[in-house]
Amino acid sequence: MKAELEWTHIASSNRSFQTFKIEKPRLEPFWHYHPELELTLILKGKGTRFVGNSILPFEPNDLVLVGENLPHQWVSGDARKQQGSKAIVIQFRKEVFNSIPECRDLINLFNDARQGIYFSNPANDMVEKINTFSDHSPAAQTALLIDILDQLSNFSNQHQLSTLAFSSSISAQKQQNKLAETIKFILENLDRKLTVEEMANYTSMLPQSFCRWFKRSVGNSFITFLNKARVEKACQHIVQTDWTIAETSYACGFECVSHFNRVFKSIKHTTPNEYRKGLVREVLKSSSP
Repeated sequence: MKAELEWTHIASSNRSFQTFKIEKPRLEPFWHYHPELELTLILKGKGTRFVGNSILPFEPNDLVLVGENLPHQWVSGDARKQQGSKAIVIQFRKEVFNSIPECRDLINLFNDARQGIYFSNPANDMVEKINTFSDHSPAAQTALLIDILDQLSNFSNQHQLSTLAFSSSISAQKQQNKLAETIKFILENLDRKLTVEEMANYTSMLPQSFCRWFKRSVGNSFITFLNKARVEKACQHIVQTDWTIAETSYACGFECVSHFNRVFKSIKHTTPNEYRKGLVREVLKSSSP
């Protein structure tokens, strides 16, 4: 399946931007893109965030600015441990600010957003501004949006998510769809064995050609991308289930527990057991008087 073009209706409306709240039991996979930039604040829920070729966990106060036409999705973790998801989304076109000379400095922020930007530990006042954005009049929202973006452009804890290689590779529509379709296929099949040969057949390429194309397009080799995705899925299981490490490794497509341990440590710089123990220590620390 290819990345879906999401119609935001901004261009056909008399608005420069739109905002909406998402409240549902869980965030389901929806690998999509749109010409508008998107600011997303997670208020409730945990899982895995996919922005371009970035695969990272998310939790409450996760704040991300996604650039135009950059595929993305937030996927909730284990349904048995979820207690609902809530997010605030603001979508806008950067062209709106071209006619405002005073907003010229925001262009750098928009350019960086082509790779996606994660703002770690946003201040409480920033979270409050986004959370109450829809409560204001359209004119007040316009002023508030400029204020939020100006604050974000000077925010010190910015982390770019996707690689330049991925951002550059999605410029052509046909290429974007093929790459998004391939990545979504990988993400939907993390629980079983995936080989270069199968992926080559899936993309109608020779194995060597597929490997070169994937690395050139994504910035990581197929195996590296696959391992990162599996480890993030494993982290969800470790946090949200009482499965053994062996059960977790098999559920994430690893055929050998020792191999899973090595891959996990190379990516997370700790073993799965230590990762789980660290979570337990954090819970005990937070619950102690």
